[in-house]
Amino acid sequence: MKTLIVGATGTFARPVIQHLDKNGYELKLLSRTIDPSLFDNKFETVKGDLFNPGELSRAMNGCEAVHINLAKLDEALATEAIVKVALQQNIKLISLISGSTVCEKNRWFEMIDKKFRAEQAVINSGIPYLIFRPSWFFESLPMMIRDGKAMMIGKKPGEYRWIAGDDYGRIVAIAYTTPETYNRIFQLYGPESYRMNKLLESYRALKHPEIKKVSTIPLGMMKLIGTLSGKKEMKAAAALFGYFEKVREPGGVEDTEALLGKAEMNFEKWIASLTD
Repeated sequence: MKTLIVGATGTFARPVIQHLDKNGYELKLLSRTIDPSLFDNKFETVKGDLFNPGELSRAMNGCEAVHINLAKLDEALATEAIVKVALQQNIKLISLISGSTVCEKNRWFEMIDKKFRAEQAVINSGIPYLIFRPSWFFESLPMMIRDGKAMMIGKKPGEYRWIAGDDYGRIVAIAYTTPETYNRIFQLYGPESYRMNKLLESYRALKHPEIKKVSTIPLGMMKLIGTLSGKKEMKAAAALFGYFEKVREPGGVEDTEALLGKAEMNFEKWIASLTD
């Protein structure tokens, strides 16, 4: 199937692109700010606005599948817009990256509500679908290093089975080539559990030894700084960490592992892959 990757420049779109390409899929890449130089010239790249039906329709033209990887957008509204055009374009498969804790009972948190509504838009479309709910990505760790500091916000979240982007991309590609897995939601977890503070400390020591420690900012202070500075991303980060203090990672990975195989990379293998 020729597949449109929506949000192609996002961090977690890249491993999906790599593995679908490796499995022989013809890909078209769509983003608001796409830079063709970031990708192999064999990929068709399209710059477009998801909320412009004409642009989205032109991007989707000729494709049979759509993979949705959204960031910094209202995921519910954007996914609804994509589904509307997908129905007009006779798309045969939609896949979506969501989150491990997305469920009805966690919709009190705005981000989770938007992800849940995005999932429902895909499920209710009538188009065959694949929904992936990964745990925390190891690739999130570099984002916690800013301005020469390794930073945690608030208390220590519980243990999560962190997953490597490469494992995620590989599992998505397996699902694409296995129609028996369509119309399912898959929890995607790594092979081992970690606490974020300990994992960030290990990452700091190995990749940023010039930083002497992991600092912790209380949630209230982070929210106050965000409010006073007008930086919405700081308030959003505080809210996100506050959410993960309250929720725990659900189970349900057995179906994923039985149908699509297990994630293989633990933290040590992921770190080693960065220097390969």
